[in-house]
Amino acid sequence: MLKWVLIILLLLLLAGFVYQWFGEREDRQAFVAPGQLVEVEGRRMHVYVEEKPGKAADEATVVLIAGWGTPNPYANFSPLYEGLRGQAQFAVVERFGYGYSNVTEEDRDIDKITQELHEALQKAGVPPPYVLAPHSLGVLESIRFAQQYPEEVAGLVMIDTGSPEFYETFPSRAFQSQLQRIAIKSGVVRALYHVNGFAEKVAAGRNGLKLLSPEMKEQDRLATLLGANNKNVTDEMRQMHANARKVVRGKTRLDIPMTILAADHLGEITEERMDIQRQFGESWSTDSKVEVVQGSGHSIPAYQPQAIVDAALEMVSKTR
Repeated sequence: MLKWVLIILLLLLLAGFVYQWFGEREDRQAFVAPGQLVEVEGRRMHVYVEEKPGKAADEATVVLIAGWGTPNPYANFSPLYEGLRGQAQFAVVERFGYGYSNVTEEDRDIDKITQELHEALQKAGVPPPYVLAPHSLGVLESIRFAQQYPEEVAGLVMIDTGSPEFYETFPSRAFQSQLQRIAIKSGVVRALYHVNGFAEKVAAGRNGLKLLSPEMKEQDRLATLLGANNKNVTDEMRQMHANARKVVRGKTRLDIPMTILAADHLGEITEERMDIQRQFGESWSTDSKVEVVQGSGHSIPAYQPQAIVDAALEMVSKTR
C-alpha cells in the first residue's frame, strides 16, 4: 500500500511540473516588459521610466526600489504613477530576478547590486540627481548607493524600511523562499490561482491588490508564476545579514535629506517603534524626519500611495 501511495504521489508531482511547464510557455507570450530592457553585466535589466515634460537638468528623478521578494515591482508601484505623472520624472529599476529582468549568475553582494542599479540607470538614460525611494529591505541598496555615489543622491524617502542595523539580525526567510519556489514549479500555485479569492489571499500583505488595475493584477500573477522566489531572490535573502553588516561598516551621517515613512500597521504603531525610526534617521542623516502613514500595512504603496507621492515630490522640489 505504501509503495502505491508513493507512486501516485510521484505521478501527481510529475504531472504538476508538466502542468507548470506548459503554463509558463503560454504565460511568457503575455509577459511583455513595458519599459526598457538594458544590458547590465551581459544580462537584461528592466527599467521603466516616465519622463516629465520640461524637466530641468538639475531636477531630481524619483527612483522607486522594491523590497525583498516583490514579484513585479512595476505593477506593485503602479498606484503611485498617477500622482507622480507630470509632476516629477520617475523610474522603477527591477533588480535581477525581479519582474521582467533576467536572472543572473552574479553574486547578490550589496556592492554588486548597487553597481547594477547605477549602471542600469545610466544605460536607460536617466542621469542624476536621484531621490531614492526604497521599500523595506531595499534600504540596504539605497543607502549603499548614497555611500558610493553621494553626489548623485538628492534625497532618500524610506518606505516603511528598517535601518541597516535592523537587518543585521532580522530572521532570514531563505528557507521559506525555497519552499515557495517548489510550490510554484510543481504547479501547486498555478492550480490555486483558479480558486476564487486565492489571488487576494496570497497578496493579503499588499492590501489584496485592491489598488491595482486588472491589467496590473494580471502582470503580478504572471510574474509570480514565472519567476517569484527564484535563486536571485533567495540568495539576496541569504546574504541579507552580510550585506547589512557591509553597509553598517561604511556608516557615516549622510549629508542627504531623509524622510522616513512609517506605516501605522493598521493602527498598531507604538511609541517605541517611533523612537527606533527617529534614531534610524538621526544616526544616518544630518537632515531627517519621520512621518506616520495612517491606515497602512507594511506595503504602503498598496494602501496609501499618496503619502509616498507627497514625500517624493517634496524632496524633488528642493532640487528645482
